[in-house]
Amino acid sequence: MNAVANVLPESYAMSCYFHVQKNVKERCILDCRYPLGKKNGKEVKHGDVVKKIMSAWKVIVESSTQELYANVLVEFQDVCSDFPIFLTYAMTNLDEVKEKIVRAWTYHVLHLGCRTTNREESAHALVKKYLNNSVGDLGTCWEKIHDILVI
Repeated sequence: MNAVANVLPESYAMSCYFHVQKNVKERCILDCRYPLGKKNGKEVKHGDVVKKIMSAWKVIVESSTQELYANVLVEFQDVCSDFPIFLTYAMTNLDEVKEKIVRAWTYHVLHLGCRTTNREESAHALVKKYLNNSVGDLGTCWEKIHDILVI
């Protein structure tokens, strides 16, 4: 991301929604536990807590306007109020990447619906598999990539 900002300062670089969400979920799993699995005397399942928080996170990211974003952000903070360490982590990261993953900002950028890097990573892995090594000449690489596309 730093390279894009330095080399192409006028460009807009989105973050990968999938990877940001994955990191938030991993942190949620670690940070969002009730002592002995109980809240107000009721049994609370950890998986249910994580699902509830991640659903609230998804609503934030899918916010289509900045006004809606502000409203659902308050709801997210309420959902996470029992987990201040996670909430601090989520809010800090959201402040850093909101303009790169939240629809209210990314709608204004031509991205043709591509919000993750999964397709590119998958294609790159396929090409590496077919090339077998990283020292082939241009002609050999060209032929192997052609073979991938023809199949």
